[in-house]
Amino acid sequence: MTRINDGDGLLDQGGDRDCERAYRGRLRRVITPATGRSFQLPLPFPAADPVCSANEEDTVGLVLFPGDDDTGSPDVSWSYTGFGVFRRWLAQAEGFALHEMHGFGGQRPWSDVSTTLTPLLNHPDDDGPDLTPTQCAAILPRLQEIADHWQEGSVDPLLQRHIDDARQLVVVLQLCVEKDVDLLFG
Repeated sequence: MTRINDGDGLLDQGGDRDCERAYRGRLRRVITPATGRSFQLPLPFPAADPVCSANEEDTVGLVLFPGDDDTGSPDVSWSYTGFGVFRRWLAQAEGFALHEMHGFGGQRPWSDVSTTLTPLLNHPDDDGPDLTPTQCAAILPRLQEIADHWQEGSVDPLLQRHIDDARQLVVVLQLCVEKDVDLLFG
């Protein structure tokens, strides 16, 4: 049995051949328990998308979690690339392209857009200030509205993943507001 870590968690696969086919080529790292050794598989991303590139940051992930010191609290995680794709989807839902924004390859200032999602969208991946409970409370209604816009099972798998991630982030944000703790990026 081989375990696959795609940055979003470990998946058990029946053998090496399954590892090669799993996640349609989007694998990050394969761990073989017999030897405890790991190796990386190639990451095919569209060359036309400057944000999607295979690099060392794609082998690790990002977790957003409440700063309540409770390891049992809910969290939400992505690979760095997955978080970028999720934020581009949110920006698109808000009517702008993230790649046009300052800090994401473009020159458009954040003051040109009006969205309560700005603290989440314009945040370094795993550095910078935590989001305060007040910021979490401001993000919550719009994020919930975006997630609720789609009907379960009526969308393609990638869109369903974004919806599921948004709903999971809503749960984490609600907990941050209820416990009056920051949202941490780690």
